[in-house]
Amino acid sequence: MKPECMEAGGAGMEEQWFSVDGVAYRARQEPDLRFLKPYGRVFYVFDGQMSGNLCFGVAGKYGKLFVKYAGARTLNYTGRIEDAVYSLKAAMPIYAVAHPALVKLLAHGATEEGYAAVFQWRDAPVLRPAPPDPAIADRVRALQAYRKLKMLDMVYDLHARLAEEGYIAVDFSDGNVLIDFDRDEAIVCDIDLYRKKPAFNDRGRMPGSSRFMSPEEYTPGAALDERSTVYAMGALAFTFFGENQNRARENWFGPAALYDAARRATQDSPAARPPSMRAFLDQWRQAVRDSWIL
Repeated sequence: MKPECMEAGGAGMEEQWFSVDGVAYRARQEPDLRFLKPYGRVFYVFDGQMSGNLCFGVAGKYGKLFVKYAGARTLNYTGRIEDAVYSLKAAMPIYAVAHPALVKLLAHGATEEGYAAVFQWRDAPVLRPAPPDPAIADRVRALQAYRKLKMLDMVYDLHARLAEEGYIAVDFSDGNVLIDFDRDEAIVCDIDLYRKKPAFNDRGRMPGSSRFMSPEEYTPGAALDERSTVYAMGALAFTFFGENQNRARENWFGPAALYDAARRATQDSPAARPPSMRAFLDQWRQAVRDSWIL
């Protein structure tokens, strides 16, 4: 599972080591984790991300679960704990959108000191974990084209569905995608920062990986709409079939029609991209058919 959590909101507090069910983790203050007990024993703690959350792999009578918790003073989050709690709670309607490419939300609610969300655990590596492991992306690129296209289509179809629900992708990257090689599935997780339309750039530089961010995500006051999501989806195609840091045609090792579709999606000007996620998905699927990949 993806380590989709982290925080430092206790400025001036030193990093400390704690443990839960014999698993060591770092935080700036020991949190109250009694809410985890009904779900089983913790077998892994994700304590090193930047979202203001502390996350756990838990196994018990409900099977293996991924639990995301806001309310702890974690390592690298510089905001307020109450903001992290609000952000996680506010994201729950997004995870309620039913789609096979979205990590499954099982339960959520308030705890004594914060808020927790419980997800189905997937035994699948992150396409780009932290720290990066190039071997995973290399393995994806080496897959047969039809297997990669099935994975991409899942992610694209999900974002077309989310767009229909009014959501714009923010902070999406290859770090949000779990790769299930056994099932040829790509599962999207950690979409807490997605926004409802209408959305605007209110930060100057929006959160996320520069490899997936459209120019408007660097422009204060710019509109963020489906064309911003299209850009991120086009960038993901380069992760599967090319080189996302240098999108030249010579670095593309897939059919030309797919390159053209991905390149249109990642144009600097929003007006040059497909106008919606549904339009992009239609163009992409037509390019797949034109490439005779069944």
